Amino acid sequence: MTERYGEQSWLTTASLAILAVVALAAALIYTRAVMIPFVVALFIVALVSPIQDFQVKRLRLPRFIAIIVTLLVVFFVIALVSFAVAQAIRTIASTAGEYSDSFAKMADQLLKPIEYVYSRQEAQEDQKAKSATSPNEPKPASPAKDDERRPAQRQPGTYELLPLVTGADKPATLDVRPQPVVSPKDANGPGAAAEHPRQFDTKQITKDVIDSAKQVVRDLTNYIFTMLRNTVGAIFGLISGVLFVSIFVIFLLAGRSPYAEHSQIYRDVVQKIRRYIGTKIAISAVVGILVWASLSIIGLQLAGVFGVLSFLLNFIPSIGAIIATLLPIPIAVAQFHSPLAVILVVAVPGTIHNLLGNFVEPKLMGEGLDLHPVTVLLALSVWGLLWGIVGMFLAVPITAAIRIVLIQFDTLKPIGNLLAGDFEKSADPAGKALRAPEAEPAGGQTAVPTSDAEAILSSTPRPETESGGSPRG
Repeated sequence: MTERYGEQSWLTTASLAILAVVALAAALIYTRAVMIPFVVALFIVALVSPIQDFQVKRLRLPRFIAIIVTLLVVFFVIALVSFAVAQAIRTIASTAGEYSDSFAKMADQLLKPIEYVYSRQEAQEDQKAKSATSPNEPKPASPAKDDERRPAQRQPGTYELLPLVTGADKPATLDVRPQPVVSPKDANGPGAAAEHPRQFDTKQITKDVIDSAKQVVRDLTNYIFTMLRNTVGAIFGLISGVLFVSIFVIFLLAGRSPYAEHSQIYRDVVQKIRRYIGTKIAISAVVGILVWASLSIIGLQLAGVFGVLSFLLNFIPSIGAIIATLLPIPIAVAQFHSPLAVILVVAVPGTIHNLLGNFVEPKLMGEGLDLHPVTVLLALSVWGLLWGIVGMFLAVPITAAIRIVLIQFDTLKPIGNLLAGDFEKSADPAGKALRAPEAEPAGGQTAVPTSDAEAILSSTPRPETESGGSPRG
């Protein structure tokens, strides 16, 4: 009975949790216009709060001046990133037409051998057709004399306006000849195919294939540049909402006290998020500068754009580095005619992302956020579904904060361990197995453990005995 009641209680709790998660997701989608700037402001305050604390505690500046200086630092960074993103959008818009023409010319060059082969085949077929019909054609007449070239004079004759009808006195008969009926089975047989062979216009088929291939290349080009514009535009849209973010940052900085004592949960969340965001900003800036410099040395025209995209996409774990590495491929193929240059455009940024992301960043981040890779991918998918590309940027720190909160409660701690990939069962905190209480002996005496009784007996002095075995008085 107890087990059945426990199962029902567990099912009820799980159902309520699922309903709560669905309701929370709907609320986050509905309030995304306000919640996204608020969450961004929370992360900004967690990152820049040490600047305010340093001014108040060490420099002994008033809080008002400390808040103003901190806000100036925040606005300067936002303006710098906004300028870089705006410049990238302007560059993409100005070079989109040029690269579209380059893709069209590349498609013509790729399809030119096919057109040449089919044009030669068509010419050969026409030549064979002419040679096959030439024996039946009359030979050209020999040049005639001037008298022969003159048209012959027509002699006047009698024209019959109405022809004479013979046999009008006989009855008319109608002769009907039945046509052979071909069954459907015979119509689809091998004989029918021989009598009515199918005719394929290879010239028209080749033309349709070439036109379709060119259209695919044009659509792919437009899609690539549209994707670039949408990606950078979404990031710029987040930055352009600086008014909401600034208002939240001002009130959050004004409402916090540098001398306040916070709980352990708050300190853990703020410390981990601050270390993660600070390390990500530093590593992403280095990645963006190195990608821009390397692509500029190779000679890629949009090197600055891909440097900015590498800086921004590096905030998306795992997926961002892959996207930033593969984005320059179409531009490199359209610009360079050497396979070596295209390989370098892919290999050099990929190496930079791999070295800094897998070797340098873990050492700088230290303990990290303790999130399993599968948890990171699921977090990117879920938050990307809720808040779009901005949610993918914020997915990891939000999930890390949720995990830190979950592990503080015994009931929710297994979920936090699951997010970290810790599937082992939690051991007894005291390190000992729980034992059943021993029964109290009769007579009201207290039971003494065996090990303690042996220790007491060994420490009690025994009376000395004589050789006869009786104790001495």
